[in-house]
Amino acid sequence: MKGIFRNDRVKELQNNRTPVKFLSGAKIVLHLMADSRSTIDPNYNIEIIERNPNYLLPIKSLGMETSHTFDGFLTYTTELDGSARSYAHLYRKGVIEAVEGSLVKAVVSKKEIPSIAFEEEILKTLPYYFEVLRRIDVQSPITIYLSFVNIKDYSMKLNQEILGVQPIQYPDENLKLSDIFIENFNNIDNVPRMMQPVFDEVWNAFGMFKSFNYDEDGNWGYGLNMKD
Repeated sequence: MKGIFRNDRVKELQNNRTPVKFLSGAKIVLHLMADSRSTIDPNYNIEIIERNPNYLLPIKSLGMETSHTFDGFLTYTTELDGSARSYAHLYRKGVIEAVEGSLVKAVVSKKEIPSIAFEEEILKTLPYYFEVLRRIDVQSPITIYLSFVNIKDYSMKLNQEILGVQPIQYPDENLKLSDIFIENFNNIDNVPRMMQPVFDEVWNAFGMFKSFNYDEDGNWGYGLNMKD
């Protein structure tokens, strides 16, 4: 059921079906979902987050606004024209959907995934989402899904030239990475290492064999792409 929800939302987001008016075009999409066997009531009271929304941060948050929705509670960051560029949507059924558009916004004909920033912003945000789930009493296990929407002909923008590494354009509209199953999200001591296999898959999709933001020992921030 969780995978079906993710697939349905990716299709809807491709058509810009969002809980708030949103930037058109490419999007980074993150889903955190409670296990279907969880005892969470589908109508669970999420008032504790509504009263203190600071943990429900949009990805790359620069200030935020809040709103109630039919499905739950929403925080979002807007552009000058009033369109949201990033939001985090907490569903009463124990799902967080975070969508970010400004990091992958096409500039004229330039379509690029920022190789450091997309990983960095996800890594910064995930611990807050774990705290949200704890506060509404979601029980382990949970599943994380990372997707990219409307990225046909995008390439990966490297921070550094890396010998023998040449990004390619992605040929399809959407990219859905493998799920990350977390047996106990209360005992995660290294979020970057947990996310490394999926980040590697993103780089694979753009013609490279791994994320070069990691060093050979799996430490994020020390790879060849991070060198000054």
